[in-house]
Amino acid sequence: MKIQRASFIGVSGLPDLTLDLTDSRTGSPHSLVVIAGGSGSGKTRMIEALIAAKEGIRAYGQMTTGAAWIRSGNAAKIRVTFHLDDDEREFANAASKTLEAEVIFKPERIDAESDDGLRAVLGRYSHNVAHGKVDYFPSERRIPTFPPFPGLNSGEQRVGRLGKDQRKYGFVLPFLRSLDNEPARRERFATTLAALSPTCRYVPDTSGDAIPRCFSSRGGDPVHVGQISHGESDAVIFAATAATICLDHSLVFVDRPDLHVEELDPFIDALAALGIDNQLFLTGGSRLAAAARGAHIVSLKTS
Repeated sequence: MKIQRASFIGVSGLPDLTLDLTDSRTGSPHSLVVIAGGSGSGKTRMIEALIAAKEGIRAYGQMTTGAAWIRSGNAAKIRVTFHLDDDEREFANAASKTLEAEVIFKPERIDAESDDGLRAVLGRYSHNVAHGKVDYFPSERRIPTFPPFPGLNSGEQRVGRLGKDQRKYGFVLPFLRSLDNEPARRERFATTLAALSPTCRYVPDTSGDAIPRCFSSRGGDPVHVGQISHGESDAVIFAATAATICLDHSLVFVDRPDLHVEELDPFIDALAALGIDNQLFLTGGSRLAAAARGAHIVSLKTS
């Protein structure tokens, strides 16, 4: 699934505006979108508003009220046009590739006017490689090394996918241990990690320890995840997520992917290759916008 168009009306932290993400060459949405601007321009707010609209139509986690999204008065509104692939259109029993929804944020609740088929698509969450999903990487990303650790199954992963609780990446340690018996998943993880990080490589660990020493940084001896750099840890989070939930045909939001990265060009290419047929939304400043070759750039100004 992809977002083709979105209109924001009365949304707190954002001006009223419409995003048209249609690629004029193909008529389909751009696969790479960069929300660029200075501090306080609303970059994070915009992607989190799109996520809130998705959750208002059909939620992965618990529903919330709309009060935080209302700029003034009694309501705010987001209209979103989604572009479905053939599998999603069949699942939605839709004649058109595009379906529009209107989400109204009210102080005590969130209402949505939407086709039932679109609700079904946006509410479907499984780790089937053919099923698209929505995922959010917030700017504060870290790998917890103390329990509790969430499981790897879709039921446990679904609830936290669109939140910002740092414990959401507690699944990484169980994931690393699971690679002992999952050769296909191990290969996807190792390949993706190598593309994301020029310095960090996965090396199989046979010790059986709860925290495996399965990373080589800059060609050094194997270390555990708590001993690698922030940039390398970010790469592990991205690669582990893609391998765990099968991040294909999906909407992927990444807030500030450039925080710990020196060479942005290959890193952005690797993020775009996290899965097949994804639409990737990135937030950042002018440096990120310049490095994102072929991206559709949305420029926001600090109010």
